[in-house]
Amino acid sequence: MKKLIILFLFIPVLASAQTKKDIFNPDVTVVFFGADYTKAQLTKADEFSNKSDILRFFVDANNLIEKNWRHVVEKQLEREAVEWDFSYVTKANALVDWQKVYSDNIDYTISDEEIGVMIKDLNIDQIKYKNRIGVILVEENLCKTKPLATIAAVFININDLNPLFIKHYSLKPGGYGFLSYWGLTNAYPITKMSKLKKEIQ
Repeated sequence: MKKLIILFLFIPVLASAQTKKDIFNPDVTVVFFGADYTKAQLTKADEFSNKSDILRFFVDANNLIEKNWRHVVEKQLEREAVEWDFSYVTKANALVDWQKVYSDNIDYTISDEEIGVMIKDLNIDQIKYKNRIGVILVEENLCKTKPLATIAAVFININDLNPLFIKHYSLKPGGYGFLSYWGLTNAYPITKMSKLKKEIQ
């Protein structure tokens, strides 16, 4: 009898566990959490001006995503609707020490293991978003020297806050003004999400 009770307790847990194949499963709700700049580095340091304004850029870059690419995310992930909640990255990005954002390490990257720690540090409400898949853009290196932007698209199982799939992208920035030059780079991983379907399956 005790074995039967234990078995029934585990059945609903296993049934609700998300896998990376559920990223393109329309029956599983997706929440887009925005762009996390908490570990981003802007390199090479002496090539950036107005350094203390970088926290404002973090806000503006996320506003740019929300304003322009909501329906793109839905289409790319084959959903009629995607939930949006930028409150967690907004809070985390605001706590960044802008004096530590700049470095001379033009080859800087963030490991998948470190990304896993970053996700947990966001303190996403696992009850509110139970049984959902989360999507976060982790900003790595905004290198003015090369020039090159590196960004990781991270898909997570919100039930345990572990990454289901991580895809790193490198691309050349472009546009006029600081916001367009670096902020528009987020369009690249967003518009490439549908191409991940073959890779995931």
